[in-house]
Amino acid sequence: MPVEVPTVEETEKAVEAKVKKVLSDLQIMKKIAELESTTAKLVEDFNRLSMRETKAPSVDPLTTALTEDLGRLVSLLQIEGTQDSVTVKPRVRLRDQDFKMVRETIIEHGGFWSSQQKMFVVPRNRKG
Repeated sequence: MPVEVPTVEETEKAVEAKVKKVLSDLQIMKKIAELESTTAKLVEDFNRLSMRETKAPSVDPLTTALTEDLGRLVSLLQIEGTQDSVTVKPRVRLRDQDFKMVRETIIEHGGFWSSQQKMFVVPRNRKG
């Protein structure tokens, strides 16, 4: 007695149909859709919170002015603000002309070079 053997494509279609039916019976697809929706909302909330945190730091006018005035040299410098001053420290040994340019900018802002600390210091003008 001859036996019919299904082709690979027929077998794949039958298995796929059976898997879809089982998934639908278990409502797994609905749960997956709910999880995707929840995940998307969590990502959106996280991004919104991250954006708020990056906007939180206050803008320091002295540091901003120094950064703008120093232009291309900023990448060679470490600029840090404290309550009393802003310090500008070279990250690498500056060429003579670059050092002079930084020094002139610092002096324009009322600062000076501290040879002991090997950094520029710009005191904040405190009124009050």
